[in-house]
Amino acid sequence: MVFTSCYVHSQSPLTQTVRGTIVDANSKSPLIGAAITVEGSEPLMGTATNADGIFRLERVPVGRHNFKVSYFGYEPFIVSEILVGSGKEVVLSIELQGTTLELEGVVVTANTNKDRPLNTMATLSARTFSVEETNRYAGGLDDPARLASAFAGVTTTQTTNNAIIIRGNSPRGVLWRFEGVDIPAAFHFPNVDFIGGGGFTVLSNQMLQNSDFYTGAFPAEYGNASSGVFDIKMRTGNAERREYTAGISLIGMDLSAEGPIVAEKSSTYLFNYRYSTLGLIGTLTNFPNIPKFQDVSYMLNFPTENAGTFSFWGLGAHDINTKTAESDTLKWETDYDRTGQDYYNRFGAIGLSHRITIGTNTFIHSTLSADGMRYGMDKEEYTFDRRLLPTDNIRSTEGKFSARSTIFHRHSSRVSSLTGITLNRLFFDNHMQLAFRDNPEEMTTFVYNSGTGFSTQSFTQVRFSLLPNLSTNVGFHSMYLDVNDKMTFEPRAGIRWNVSPNDELSFAYGLHAQMEELRTYYSQTTRNGTIETPNKHLDFMKSHHFVLGYNRKVSDVMRVIIEPYYQILQDIPVYPNHSFSIINLTSNWAINQPLESRGTGTNYGIDVTAERFLKDGYFYLVTASIFDSKYVGGDGIEYNTRFNRGHVANLLVGKEWMVRGQNILSFSTKLTYMGGLRYTPALYDESIEAQMYIPDNSKAFASQFPASTGVDFTINYRINKTNRSGVWSLMVKNALLQPDYSDPFYDFMTKEVIVDKMRLPIPSLGYKIEF
Repeated sequence: MVFTSCYVHSQSPLTQTVRGTIVDANSKSPLIGAAITVEGSEPLMGTATNADGIFRLERVPVGRHNFKVSYFGYEPFIVSEILVGSGKEVVLSIELQGTTLELEGVVVTANTNKDRPLNTMATLSARTFSVEETNRYAGGLDDPARLASAFAGVTTTQTTNNAIIIRGNSPRGVLWRFEGVDIPAAFHFPNVDFIGGGGFTVLSNQMLQNSDFYTGAFPAEYGNASSGVFDIKMRTGNAERREYTAGISLIGMDLSAEGPIVAEKSSTYLFNYRYSTLGLIGTLTNFPNIPKFQDVSYMLNFPTENAGTFSFWGLGAHDINTKTAESDTLKWETDYDRTGQDYYNRFGAIGLSHRITIGTNTFIHSTLSADGMRYGMDKEEYTFDRRLLPTDNIRSTEGKFSARSTIFHRHSSRVSSLTGITLNRLFFDNHMQLAFRDNPEEMTTFVYNSGTGFSTQSFTQVRFSLLPNLSTNVGFHSMYLDVNDKMTFEPRAGIRWNVSPNDELSFAYGLHAQMEELRTYYSQTTRNGTIETPNKHLDFMKSHHFVLGYNRKVSDVMRVIIEPYYQILQDIPVYPNHSFSIINLTSNWAINQPLESRGTGTNYGIDVTAERFLKDGYFYLVTASIFDSKYVGGDGIEYNTRFNRGHVANLLVGKEWMVRGQNILSFSTKLTYMGGLRYTPALYDESIEAQMYIPDNSKAFASQFPASTGVDFTINYRINKTNRSGVWSLMVKNALLQPDYSDPFYDFMTKEVIVDKMRLPIPSLGYKIEF
């Protein structure tokens, strides 16, 4: 179907409109008369912005283009790798950085939108990524988290899960920020296999614009995170015409619509709904044990003449998974076979945002929001005498109402600041009971509590341009939680020195604190018949990040980045006199033992990136990381963390071809080699006798699963027709069927304790039409 579509009658070259806005990156004030041109066009295509900072380029040929932007007093900028199709207009939101250069004869080279993160306060360990890359990069599966697995310092957990390990840290340390609001998850089936991850992303690539990803020493505005940050931003709908996208793949079916709410007005809507394809098939055929999910997202945008811009947005997801326990003991191979479950998860976030520029130097962004997650799990298991008994009864609801405001102000051409505060009214309702196999008839209560709480986050950060080639930023973040009555002061600082036009040295430090989930603080124990909550006193876990960076611009489209780092972890919750540390948890339904905030840890390593941006039809990204991750438990002994893979290397390459002058065929593949996750060996004799895995906690994570070599690939074919585009996609993750390993288990067939191993690719064949 892909190749036969190439044989079409010749027709006039297809074109599309490219338009958008050009504003100051910090104050968001429009730049009047900024020039924008299409690089390589003959004759040269270009235009300038009007009094509102708006530009419009008509009849831009379909294909891949770079757009060069220039404005007096600002650094020249290249918006690269923009895909222009015939189905939908291209709407760009371009932000320029002011320059402090005052010397005559100084040549300023243009940066691309791939060189720097969107956040001007970031020093290093940060990069921007585009929505289109989640589809174009092999292994991306339209998922920002899976896309990030190709970046330096990032490894994965399992093929079926999008949880990521950043510089040896637990996935639970990653912050997801959506439209300026910290949300508990951005994926379906969250925290089932690994805390901090799920099966599929909730974020539709129809809704997003370029966003930032951080791997360490992040700016002061980000708090309650110890590992990394995804700062996800939604785009607004097309203000001039109504456009639609409909698609179907093996993962899901979705429909997107956008356009002006009222014709010839500036207010817009953008909407997307998705339902799982396999879930629909399971519903129609009554096929059992098929997970089902659906999600919805929307953005309503209302610009005004003098009162700024108001936006009403939302994001929601619903997941269901049911499994029936096998009653025939002769068919049991693992504990999974004799276990049944009913699982559901509901997640939602809504917000009302207001943005306003005051003068030309001040920008205020305020948001009122609400978000929450509720999940439930009813689990049951057959005993060896074939009694079906409950093992898990979980009902957990946690969320918050938030008010957040930030203010940017440019004090002079060399000094600017960003300050903000967030107030959170927390709510929770957690009921969790579990049964232990040595006493399967009795359910033990881990948490039974509901109520409210209060937390705050505040920050300020100042950026100084000391010299034309030397800049620094200093600031702090502070967090308070009334549950444990703890407050933090987290200094952040960075410095960047442009040694030459092509060489840059940088250093950054940050102290980053993270609170536990509320059910951990309210976990309960029973002593002498009295119910206690011994963990309400827990301190915040803290992590000191030290990062040194070297960035070499080899050419306009190629760069090399080297970043050695060292992290010191403190106040980690641990069990007294035990190897347990909360940073090694893969799922955190509940804890029913007293914890102490006296665990420590270290992560250190070096990340290397060699990247060629897409130009002349091809690109590549080569990354490598060598790292070590250790922790000290409550017994005072140092161990490997579960996530200490030790090394990872990625080679991502891609190529695009123009077919018949208007269609685009693209192919990319990613080769990954990485060390195995760590696990705790079994107490073999005790496990055989109990017919279940019993870990030897004196040797916590002393064993390591084998290293793996994985291959992903993506093939896309875009067919451009008048006023519409069709895109065929084939994405395959884990094409070599490399096994995913997990903790040992008792095998009822062999009567042995063996390592769990699963080989599972994720294929996705799909088609979408844009019109």
